[in-house]
Amino acid sequence: MNAFDRRLRKTYQNRTTTATVRRRRLVLLEMIGAVIACVGGYVAFVDPVRRFEVGLASKIIDVLGVDQISGALGDSFVVFGPDLEPVVAEMTGSCSVWSSVLALAALAAVALRQRPQALTGFLAAAAFVLAANQVRLLGSLLAGRYFAVDALVFFHDWIGAVLNFAYTLIGLLIMIGLTMYDAQRAEQDRAGRHTADRPAAWARPGLGHRVALEDEAAGQRDPGLQIAAVVHRRILPKALSRRLARRREQRRIDYRVGHETPARRAEVVRELAAKGLGVHTATLLAVASYETDPLVLDALAGAVAARQWEPVAGGDVIALRLWARAWLMRAPRERTVSETGRLIAVTGAGGPAGVAVIRALQAAGDHVLALDANPDAVGLRLAGRSAVLPRADAPGYGEALLAALAEHRPAALICTVAEEYGALTRLVPHLDELGVRTWLPDPAAADVCLDKIAFATAMHAAGIPHPATAWTAVTTGHIPGPWVVKPARGRGSRDVVMVDDPADLARAFATVPGAIVQTRLSGREFTADALVGRDGTLLACVPRWRDETRGGISTRGTTFESLAVTEVVGATLRAVRHTGPANVQGFVADTGEVTVVEVNPRFSGGLPLTLAAGADVVGAHLDSILDPDTPLTSLGFRPGVRMARHFAEVYYTADGAALPDPFDPDTSTVPGYRPPSPSGHAPSAGHAMSSGHALPAGVAGHAGPIGHLVAVRAGTVAAGR
Repeated sequence: MNAFDRRLRKTYQNRTTTATVRRRRLVLLEMIGAVIACVGGYVAFVDPVRRFEVGLASKIIDVLGVDQISGALGDSFVVFGPDLEPVVAEMTGSCSVWSSVLALAALAAVALRQRPQALTGFLAAAAFVLAANQVRLLGSLLAGRYFAVDALVFFHDWIGAVLNFAYTLIGLLIMIGLTMYDAQRAEQDRAGRHTADRPAAWARPGLGHRVALEDEAAGQRDPGLQIAAVVHRRILPKALSRRLARRREQRRIDYRVGHETPARRAEVVRELAAKGLGVHTATLLAVASYETDPLVLDALAGAVAARQWEPVAGGDVIALRLWARAWLMRAPRERTVSETGRLIAVTGAGGPAGVAVIRALQAAGDHVLALDANPDAVGLRLAGRSAVLPRADAPGYGEALLAALAEHRPAALICTVAEEYGALTRLVPHLDELGVRTWLPDPAAADVCLDKIAFATAMHAAGIPHPATAWTAVTTGHIPGPWVVKPARGRGSRDVVMVDDPADLARAFATVPGAIVQTRLSGREFTADALVGRDGTLLACVPRWRDETRGGISTRGTTFESLAVTEVVGATLRAVRHTGPANVQGFVADTGEVTVVEVNPRFSGGLPLTLAAGADVVGAHLDSILDPDTPLTSLGFRPGVRMARHFAEVYYTADGAALPDPFDPDTSTVPGYRPPSPSGHAPSAGHAMSSGHALPAGVAGHAGPIGHLVAVRAGTVAAGR
């Protein structure tokens, strides 16, 4: 451990100690405040509460038709016993319900205030305590009326004291029960009957199995000879053995992972299938019947298809295999531009992310208004409508943008340039007036991602693996090498310098404007495209290896599945409090440790690969823009999809008029060229992709819905299975 690491650890230990002391002081102050509030509230309001309870009890007695009891004194009762001997029963502060209500209020305010049901729980508990105390008062008064004055005193002081303790405790339990209740927790019994509330998406059986404890898994040994197996195979009749096996399977199935993420459910499905299709057949069939997430269903179909060598163990296995074959061979759904008729504005149309979003929207049937500051931006030629704007930091940007939107009136605006968030946030009220919906992240959260110094500070504070970072000439010497020197607010791998010799570090730091120095990581580089819901839920995480990059843009990549990467990506986005689309870049070391380097709070340039893998993050993002209240489900993807990029050109004149592509037989003027007749051969797969027609039957038989996404999204992407 070098001096810098020791200094950094000491700093965070001091911060942790300071935070702990501060938290203890805050808790002590809250307790003191609760005591003061209870005492002050009791002194100030006990008399009005006493009078209220006396009046309420008097009205109940009148309704019951009991005579010889009067509450005319206001804070006391006049009770005439059987011998008409009068006695004044004073309603003291200790007899009132007010002390119990204050205690419940203090507990709700101090310990339960962060729970959304705290107020409801407190009100229900207070109502119960008030009603129970009225029962206590009525019991005491009726005992004095019909028996004797001594019976009133005995009932109130002894039986009433027990009742007071009981109903106060029950009121506390009611408040805690209603406050700590969580509708998201769910359970089923072994018969599949629901025993708790759960979201509608989980209200189906068969989404899980009994999760093995770590201690049990660690202590598993070779079972050796199993007597039960010999009995079932050699002694018992087959009908009885099958019946006992079904009962054992029902006991084995435990519905506790239905609320897990799709990635976790997919992993569970693979684990179950790996044990044999005839072992957990009931669970696998239930998943095939009731699961709705494509990621889990793809995992199940792939696992079943990979075990074709297994002998058929029964009709359920045959049904499972037939389902898997049908799932893998289902035909894609046709979509045409005429389906939506919506116009969507896209900023940053000249960047790779903007181009990918434009093509994805057009493939989904939407029209696009492309916006960019560069009049030669390629996205302006790909979209049906376009407008050139000033830079977001230039004067007149807001006026030019609003004028373009007022002219074309798009339904929504998608921003693909993170540096525009600040300017666009100030224009949101004007966008609402024009009827243009948008979804922008918090500018402060986006700025944390754009400023590498602030991002490094946030990562260290959250305890997320991040390379050691220095941004002053004095501290650069404490960073272990080799190094990478880059601007604190740069993008696209501009001005990035790799340094191996310590003698060159100071010169590189002085050369790069606004530089920071980080330890250069080893391992395999990845980028994860993510989509975070408005409530902070991670809806999609599609990691891919950056097999080859040019200018900071991935030109070859492969999607992969990793729970470790997904967890680190989710923790990173929660730490910076980002919502909306993002891409997280990092490294996976040979040891499996995941380290995050940076976050771009926008769509990535490698977005086509994510779309080709089946995660329609653009469509989900647009759905949330058009209807913020629509519930978004987690998006699955297919691992192992590869991408290889190639150059594509568009041609236009100096005034912006489009020219035909000499390599496109449908638009070129090649001598002797004749388009194919309608009765000729079926169009090629690439032509089917661009025209919106269904793929040929031979192709559709191997594509499935994920293949459909490849067909309509990929374009310049070559997807491999």
